[in-house]
Amino acid sequence: MKATYIKSWFLLLAITLMGYQGLHAQDEMQKLQLDFTTPNGYVRHILLGFTPDNSATDGYDYGYDSLNVYPFTDDLDWTIENKRYVIQGVGAFDDTKTYPLGLYLTNSGNIKIDLAGTYNFDSSINVFIYDAVLDTYTQINDSDYASYMESGEYVDRFYVTFNNSAKSSFAKSSLSNPDETLEHAQINFLRNTKELFIKTKTGNNINAITIYDINGKKQFSLNNLRDSFVKTSLDHLNNSYCIVAVETDDGKVSSKQLIIN
Repeated sequence: MKATYIKSWFLLLAITLMGYQGLHAQDEMQKLQLDFTTPNGYVRHILLGFTPDNSATDGYDYGYDSLNVYPFTDDLDWTIENKRYVIQGVGAFDDTKTYPLGLYLTNSGNIKIDLAGTYNFDSSINVFIYDAVLDTYTQINDSDYASYMESGEYVDRFYVTFNNSAKSSFAKSSLSNPDETLEHAQINFLRNTKELFIKTKTGNNINAITIYDINGKKQFSLNNLRDSFVKTSLDHLNNSYCIVAVETDDGKVSSKQLIIN
């Protein structure tokens, strides 16, 4: 059912699954709803609810969080302890918090995330989509987040935030400017040979390398490398800038923007 908002179903799901606290408690809970439009035009609704008494947490809470039992071919959902949820209940609203999203695309194409509504807030709140790879904030109160995305799984990249300075712990540890020395890996472009040079600082092996253009479009990736030292040619890239994301086998992720002309 393309671009169809099944409002009554969604509200029933929220009342039924977002805590067994009764309809009255659900009416008082502060909530925000995001709508995700897939490359094929289908729409996924996801809900985030805030419990003023902190009866829910940022982790999994029985009765407050609803698994994504029937994922779409292309989908967006909340990430809680490495699992996928369409409804997440958390503690009291705090504009310094960030909440991770998982984006899963079988098809490449244009995607859209819009703020479908906020409920029971005494005053308006700002809602942003934070991209941890590009280090960008897109406010979605009045306009949608829209982007062309290649097929793939995007975790530890997109977050919901409520101000444009609240970064996730992932982003704080992994993002860098072009001249910054990274904590977990040394990432450099060798101009004479047009090669990417990566060496881990901890002795851990490099598990995967992903190259994005400046707009966040994936250019290519190398996986299962299992080596602490990697050189690979970037001569085939047509862009003057790229973003390199490096994952080591201990789960640490580092990223860096490179000038490659």
